[in-house]
Amino acid sequence: MSEGVAAGRDMVVSKGGTLAAVAAGGAIGSLGRWGAGLLAPGAVWPTLLVNVTGALAMGLLVAWLAAGERHPLVRPAVSVGLLGGWTTYSSFALDAHGLAGDGRGGLLAYLALTLGLGLGAALLGLVVGDRLWHTSASADEAVAEEEL
Repeated sequence: MSEGVAAGRDMVVSKGGTLAAVAAGGAIGSLGRWGAGLLAPGAVWPTLLVNVTGALAMGLLVAWLAAGERHPLVRPAVSVGLLGGWTTYSSFALDAHGLAGDGRGGLLAYLALTLGLGLGAALLGLVVGDRLWHTSASADEAVAEEEL
């Protein structure tokens, strides 16, 4: 077998493994997101909860990834799959639209809470993760990876 064919097969296996890892993570995250929505149907709080906890988890993940070598499927499985399925921009947008009909006060509060708490949670995750795992590498390098 030629080197080109062997390399092509390895790339397909690698892409297939990544696809499976993202799909598995996405299934778990989506089911968790659905479960969070059952806690308070029709309310905006489950969406706020999943988006803020997802931001915190992403900050922790980035710090953990920057702390050392990890299995190559961890990043896509957790960042794109699990956290991508857990967090939800579409529900955030629909919740904001629904609140707009009730007046600007609730809408602006929801937008400020979501953005402020989300950014704060991501930064908190980075700081806590750095302290937990004594990150020596730059988190900027981990963030620059294409799977995040």
